[in-house]
Amino acid sequence: MKVTGTLEAIYSKRNSFGNRSWALKYTDHETGKVVCGTVSGGESNIRGILRYWNVPDDWDRSVRFEVRGMAIREFNEMTKNWEYAGYTPEDLAAFIKARL
Repeated sequence: MKVTGTLEAIYSKRNSFGNRSWALKYTDHETGKVVCGTVSGGESNIRGILRYWNVPDDWDRSVRFEVRGMAIREFNEMTKNWEYAGYTPEDLAAFIKARL
């Protein structure tokens, strides 16, 4: 199967209260377009996007999924101008598709 995109779940290391921040980055391999946004929730919400991507009611296997951790300061610097993408996998998928 041809890989058409890469979906990356990016998180910050835990803060002193044990919390992490999450963001997503989607790269379309055909156009080279990249969509980034911050996320409420975590890895499972971002991974769930693949359930609502191109294959109705099934996991889309044409998108590669990756997870990356970052230091808190580095994460905050990278995401400071990113839009809020949402919470549910359906909302996150719609966010990405609207910007591609």
